[in-house]
Amino acid sequence: MRVLFTTMAARSHFFAQVTVASALRTAGHDVVVASQPDLIADVTGAGLTAVAVGPALDLEPETQRANDDFEGDRNLGGLAMSNTRHDPYPWEQALGMFTAMTAMVFQNVCPEPMVDDLVAFAADWRPDLVVWDPLTLAGPVAAHLTGAAHARLLFGPDQVARNRTAFRALLGQRPPELRDDPLAEWLGWTLERCGGSAADVSEELVLGQWTIDPTPTSMRAPLDLTYVPVRYVPYNGPSRLPDWLYEPPRQGRRLCLTLGVSLGEAAGAGTVAARDVLAAVDGLDAEVVATLSPALRAELGTLPKNVRAVDFVPLDALLPTCSGIVHHGGSGTFMTALAHAVPQLIVPDMMWDAMEKSLSLARSGAGLHAGPDGLSPRVLRSRITALLDDESFAAGARRVRAEMLSTPAPNDIVPVLERLTALHRCGPTAAGNLKRSSTVGS
Repeated sequence: MRVLFTTMAARSHFFAQVTVASALRTAGHDVVVASQPDLIADVTGAGLTAVAVGPALDLEPETQRANDDFEGDRNLGGLAMSNTRHDPYPWEQALGMFTAMTAMVFQNVCPEPMVDDLVAFAADWRPDLVVWDPLTLAGPVAAHLTGAAHARLLFGPDQVARNRTAFRALLGQRPPELRDDPLAEWLGWTLERCGGSAADVSEELVLGQWTIDPTPTSMRAPLDLTYVPVRYVPYNGPSRLPDWLYEPPRQGRRLCLTLGVSLGEAAGAGTVAARDVLAAVDGLDAEVVATLSPALRAELGTLPKNVRAVDFVPLDALLPTCSGIVHHGGSGTFMTALAHAVPQLIVPDMMWDAMEKSLSLARSGAGLHAGPDGLSPRVLRSRITALLDDESFAAGARRVRAEMLSTPAPNDIVPVLERLTALHRCGPTAAGNLKRSSTVGS
């Protein structure tokens, strides 16, 4: 069968798709990955076939501008999807979240030219299955218009489904004339613009016909959806291992410190300054491997003697040598640490699902998190010391890893995907009217 993977041009989102896409390809299926031009080198570097759709996304500068705009706003203008402050949701919070997400995320990562190109390519190539990133709703639109089966492939906890389910429940309690649903409205406009019908909007366009989920079952939200569990297999992109990685840690044990986009700032944006984190590990009885950009490294000046600064090292190779990791809550980092049974301290950057991961990590016993009251060097130092010295965290991490190893590997779920595709594939719904005014990859 023909399988079209699609994601916005974010490397971490694509990396979450690589092992499933590769499993389908090695099983003999035709696999193509569609994204904006700025991701094409990463796709081909993974040994997969790429097609460019729409203009470049330039996600990193956009993310930095968003961080600057929301400085001091713990809810990030409605984009902090963990929603740890409200249980249950008030309607105003739920509506504000999906208004912000539709205007600032869903529409921006799938602008009209990208949707048009993806629909045109799907109309020509005729995939049997479209596998899409949860934020890349051009995927289900193209699948619906061409009659392909379609499924989400998650990169972390299912925040879209959890919040969307709560939103829809509240929406049903509203008077009919006050049932505002910004996301459904945008999807309706998009379908009509591409030759379909707004009347076809359904929750399948938001939540998929089924969902491929690498999240350990014990950390998954209890939602009434069809999930296909898959073991998380780390992928870090093409890389070369440094010589020092084969040497014993200089202080007897090793701690990984990866700062991410928000924590990578020396001061200002994000939740904690890199300088404070480095002060917390100064003199610690461990070699600290810290990923620091050259610009930040220059700004920080002299580093503690026990800190080894690196531009990049593949976490899949580094973490098996580590006794712990401190990070910002990125999904790839979180899942790779779980896969290698490495205890974690998350200093959440509040974007998307960082707090949800932090709370599930604490519940599992596999690590700790530092909230707004725990960001001083003194408090961070005490939590890092506990992470390394308390055997219970290592034991908790081993339990989660054992659960992950009992989950079907990407190769094992290929027959399941084949059966679900045959069940859901229905043929084109609007093939004769599909908008084909743009050229794929233009």
